[in-house]
Amino acid sequence: MNFHPIDWIIVVGYLAATMAAGLYGKRYVSGLGDFLVAGRKLGTFIGVATLAATEIGTITFMYNAELGFKNGFASFIVGLISGLVMIFIGRTGFLVKKMRAMGIMTVPEFFEARYSRNLRILTGVLVAIGGILNMGVFLKVEGTFLLLISGLSHDYLKEMMTGILILEVLYTVLGGMVSIVITDFIQFVFLGIGTVLITGFTIYTVGLDNMYQAVVANRGEAGFSPLTNTDFGWGFIIFQILLWLAVDTCWQTTAMRTFSTKDPATSGKVLQWTGFIFLGRGMMPMLWGIGALAMLGPNANSLEAMPVMIARILPVGVLGLVTAGMLAATMSVNSSYLLGWSSVIAQDIVGPARSKPLSPKGQILLNRVTNLFVSLFVLFWGIWYTLPGPVYYYLNITGTIFLAGAFAAVTGGLYWSRANTVGGYSAMLAGAAGSVAFFFFQWPVNYAGLGSFLLAAVAMVVGSLLGGPGKTRLVQ
Repeated sequence: MNFHPIDWIIVVGYLAATMAAGLYGKRYVSGLGDFLVAGRKLGTFIGVATLAATEIGTITFMYNAELGFKNGFASFIVGLISGLVMIFIGRTGFLVKKMRAMGIMTVPEFFEARYSRNLRILTGVLVAIGGILNMGVFLKVEGTFLLLISGLSHDYLKEMMTGILILEVLYTVLGGMVSIVITDFIQFVFLGIGTVLITGFTIYTVGLDNMYQAVVANRGEAGFSPLTNTDFGWGFIIFQILLWLAVDTCWQTTAMRTFSTKDPATSGKVLQWTGFIFLGRGMMPMLWGIGALAMLGPNANSLEAMPVMIARILPVGVLGLVTAGMLAATMSVNSSYLLGWSSVIAQDIVGPARSKPLSPKGQILLNRVTNLFVSLFVLFWGIWYTLPGPVYYYLNITGTIFLAGAFAAVTGGLYWSRANTVGGYSAMLAGAAGSVAFFFFQWPVNYAGLGSFLLAAVAMVVGSLLGGPGKTRLVQ
């Protein structure tokens, strides 16, 4: 057992405070707009805190640390791209300001406004499939981290996964986005403290020189240059740029934050400032992975090496505080993802397919019910599914199931008057092709991912040219 009673007290106290704050948010939910987009009242500071907390979880630290362990300092290219692309979108307002001005609450809702209701339903199906499969590995990875850092046996993995999920579902189902925003702010503070502490203790205990020497000895030139690293290369870099352009604009949980801001200008500011946080979001845990390589050697399990190292180097009390921060990250990400994917099922698949619209209370109830069903699927998928390789690659490809097509169709719909429904259908279906190639034909992630984006773009143009005239652009 790595935990001292003091560590347990810190963790349990944090969980109690988070649950109380999350359940408190229920009293502010008076309608669907409050439940899904927090009444569109987020300012820049709170928007940055909730977006950063939503997209920085234990799963984020685990896959970035695994990249650092396997690829050394060359992995920093992934962290740089994710941060710089977000800063670019925030500065220019590319896509996000126009989408926020439309007043939509989900990404597939755009497809009905710009193309057709049936295309909205198809997009909703692809968004739900990709998003839920993406989230399907979260609980197993997060549960593994918590077991390793606390010292509990792996025999308790299922119980750990179930416990995490129950806590998240309770306040997400009751309070929706309002509860998530309240708890995100608390979690953002804990997350920041934990990240700084782990980084400081890793550098102090392992040493930067030892990290450098470990990468030289075990990874060679490929541990420093992403261009000579066989896991990366130009194809992977271009894919990552396109992927993060799509994530920052069309990924449902990110988009829900920009849709929740008080005006289009604020949505850009939120992304711009969050982009600077994303630079550290990637590179700091990658540094932890390199530290684990130096401490444990190249034969350690690449995914588990980082939490094993942390459990060894952090003193009593600090270990509990860091674990509370990781739990903060876990609950923030998972609650937002549960709300994001369940809202798509309720608002963009079930809702449009009904002949008679639901009442506002009926819509909230439907969102809560779908939240529960998504939670159960995620739990059982996490128990059953075995990852085919690094976590980051799996997350990339499952997200690409809808991101490649959505990015092409949204970009065309906002900036090209000729874009039409045929082009939208073509983009969504072609964009999912790369994921099929990855899972069924074992294509490398860079070929499958980049191929998806290129196919989606070509299909969008060709389909629109072959189809009839499209609707007029919604936002000039």
